[in-house]
Amino acid sequence: MFKKTGIFFLFIFFLSFVACSSRTGSEPRFFRFIDNLDKNNIIISPLTKVQRDSPEFEDLFPIESYPLLDYGSGNNPYGIKRKLKLKGREVNALYCPPRSVISYRITPRKNLSLDFGIAITRNNSLDKPPENGALAKRGVTFLVKLEADGKRQNIFQKHMQPPKDGESFVFQLFTIDLPGRHEELNILFETQGDNSHHSFWVNPLYFQKQEEDLNIILISIDTLRADHLGCYGYKRETSPHIDALAADGVTFLNTYASSPWTLPSHVSLLTSLHGVNHQVSYEYDSMDPSMLTLADILRANQFYCAALTGGGFVSAKFGFSKGFNSYSDEGGVLRQDSAEHLYHAAKRWLEREKDKSFFLFLHTFQPHSPYACPYPYKTMFLEENPRWRHLDLMSFMGGMKGIFQELTETDRQNIIGLYDGEIRYTDEKLIGPLITALKDAGLYDRTMIIFTSDHGEEFFEHHGWGHGHSLYDESLKVPLIIKFPESRFNGRRIHDIVSLVDIFPTVLEETGIDFSALDIDGQSLFPLIKEKEKGDRMFLADVASNVLASRIPQKIAMNREKKKLILSKRLGPEDISFFICPPPVLSPVELYDLALDPEEQQNIADEQPQLANHIIQKINEIYKAAQKKKTGKLEMDEELKKQLKALGYIR
Repeated sequence: MFKKTGIFFLFIFFLSFVACSSRTGSEPRFFRFIDNLDKNNIIISPLTKVQRDSPEFEDLFPIESYPLLDYGSGNNPYGIKRKLKLKGREVNALYCPPRSVISYRITPRKNLSLDFGIAITRNNSLDKPPENGALAKRGVTFLVKLEADGKRQNIFQKHMQPPKDGESFVFQLFTIDLPGRHEELNILFETQGDNSHHSFWVNPLYFQKQEEDLNIILISIDTLRADHLGCYGYKRETSPHIDALAADGVTFLNTYASSPWTLPSHVSLLTSLHGVNHQVSYEYDSMDPSMLTLADILRANQFYCAALTGGGFVSAKFGFSKGFNSYSDEGGVLRQDSAEHLYHAAKRWLEREKDKSFFLFLHTFQPHSPYACPYPYKTMFLEENPRWRHLDLMSFMGGMKGIFQELTETDRQNIIGLYDGEIRYTDEKLIGPLITALKDAGLYDRTMIIFTSDHGEEFFEHHGWGHGHSLYDESLKVPLIIKFPESRFNGRRIHDIVSLVDIFPTVLEETGIDFSALDIDGQSLFPLIKEKEKGDRMFLADVASNVLASRIPQKIAMNREKKKLILSKRLGPEDISFFICPPPVLSPVELYDLALDPEEQQNIADEQPQLANHIIQKINEIYKAAQKKKTGKLEMDEELKKQLKALGYIR
């Protein structure tokens, strides 16, 4: 997909520079020291004495890190630029073992602030601490110095002790106002002291405080069906705060995900590529590092990019941290109150970063099974004396083997009630408070808020439960609400079919970033919003064979206007015997008229073979044209396995 010639990359970054200039003027108001590091900035570093092409080169670096490869980060002299793993978080950092001195020349202006973190991680190559005197003399001293008019002064000094037994790192954040009275300043970052542990400057940058610049928040509520929200016509009051957001923005009533499960759908969301083009299809796949992400583009255009996620299949381990300054997996997937936990994390983040132009990606698994949110929400939509007040659906079903079991209608309504309670809890404990916090901070009117989901959930509408195995609308149709700055276009409701891959270019158009040279699958939604385009767009969705050991063959879905086609490979005898209850017998070709048959009950493929063949031919053309990606193969650690077990994905 994305062209890999050096000329093309230079062209992309030239476009980014032009876009930056148009947003910020001749002097950058946001300067990442990491991106601008080259050999001339490195005054002293132990790493300069090591041959980079030696077999032992990477052994010098902490195992909790790997080289920073994000677009826009520039060259990486001596491997100093790192992605550093701090428990459930990945951050950009400069590896500066004592003694290191890095110097930058900047032009000071009014209201400049210096923002950075300092961190020490344990040196796992040491069997015991060095015998170099008292404990107080161990550790690293971090210093920030200013040099102007021939004089040098310390503006920051902090001695940090190494991690205690049982800890893997220590980490702190700081913000310092910079003087604006000099024509030029040299800023020096220095580390001194004990070199038996690894020391880092985390995300060092300076920024000019903003009061008018655009901010972007992308919210993904995992496993959220569009038709279970009030603004989409649902009868229950599951979503008063989401409905209010919809009234303040544009609601897209027919939005399709690219996949019925979390990992590939989120890759599509953040790259604007259909599954056939990003090729992250299985639970052990990770993203090709050459693919551009939304965070890559925004980061290159002076947005501070951060993510607070639920982990699991949105973990940084799958490559999602690319382009983000900070990417957190600590969203509380093992907690019943994960949505509220996410709100508090987001509020703390906003309080610290509100003076920057930012892109914040928020994700929670809250509506996902297990359905076990706190009272009173878990019983809010249940009848008297329900069989379940909380339920791990996949565990109850026996995993993927049991997804085709039929339950009584009473039990089915019990499960739906639990799911709806999860939505109401998320609405009241995440969305409502977040909007209030944005308004209180003066950010709401200048923030673009995108509210969506990665896929839906099945409640036996087509004889199956959960998600990840079929491509009917209950799995693929998701909410999409976009609240623009100053609530432009508020109250508009778009009936045309769109796709999650359309979010990426819509954000770029709103920010004024030229994306015409990017080879992506999505299209900006502005022509539909401004009524310059009418009609349904094509969506493409698929699920690979035997995902999560499901024994379900590959399926592909595509539409032409409101006619939706689903292709399914046939189940073999061994596949059928895998299930506790046999799966429904499906035609290999299904065609539904969504305008007349929104519940997808009448297969009209035999009645309209010409249309079905036309869509199949289009699918074949797209799959034949797809270029092979270098997806990685992930080895799951115990923490990730624990999260995926909690979500019912593995047993």
